[in-house]
Amino acid sequence: MFTRTPRHDRADGYPAARSVLISAWAVPVLIIGQFAMVAVIPVVIALIGTLRDARLRPLRWLAAALAVAYAVPLAIWRLRSEPAQSLSKDISPFLAALVVVAAVVLAVAHHLLRRRYGTGSNDDAAAVQSETNTSDARAGELG
Repeated sequence: MFTRTPRHDRADGYPAARSVLISAWAVPVLIIGQFAMVAVIPVVIALIGTLRDARLRPLRWLAAALAVAYAVPLAIWRLRSEPAQSLSKDISPFLAALVVVAAVVLAVAHHLLRRRYGTGSNDDAAAVQSETNTSDARAGELG
């Protein structure tokens, strides 16, 4: 006996990509916290997440800009004849700020995309209220 697990797709069409959103917010935290080399993981997750999900098409350019902004200091660090021991020690403050700004812009754009699709707890409450009203009306018709 096989049962099908119900999918809980959002009817409002919001592209719910939590991995992209969490990764976008993790990049500035890691860069500012002097863990710049570890930030490669959320940068890659954000880029791949936006490229794989067709619903996140408006965020693709921002994710690509974040990847390029991160790749520039990484390439400078690797191509130096005598690089520092870590990327955090070698990255210039201007390039670090550029990566942080690109990540914050991606995260804020994701939040604005969510708002544009009109998700929120008010919609859920209105749906529950309308179901309650229709069940009351049906009970009145029957009785």
